[in-house]
Amino acid sequence: MPIKINDLTLPKEKLEKEYQVVNVTRWQKDGEILGWSYECILPKLRYEKISVKVKSENPIITPEELTQQGLAMVTFANLVIAPWGRSNGQFVSYGLSATADAATLIPKKQSSTVQN
Repeated sequence: MPIKINDLTLPKEKLEKEYQVVNVTRWQKDGEILGWSYECILPKLRYEKISVKVKSENPIITPEELTQQGLAMVTFANLVIAPWGRSNGQFVSYGLSATADAATLIPKKQSSTVQN
């Protein structure tokens, strides 16, 4: 019996609790804006990248703010990651799709400076 790609699951221990955002773009389909896509890196998976789509009117961080800050960490509510696959003749492409109900920006930790 062949294995279907939908039968595969990503173990919970491979997922992060906080994700580093490297890019923010509009998520749209057929010209309709659906929300925002946050491209994140996964250090536990050899820094693989994944785009998490969130339905919302405004992004939690704009691309300009991300460029200015250089680093932004987020958490996702109800994150669902699912594999997908597509075959075109002899070629097979596969990847991960991810959606979440909401994204929350984690405030930068302020380093305390001691002044004398």
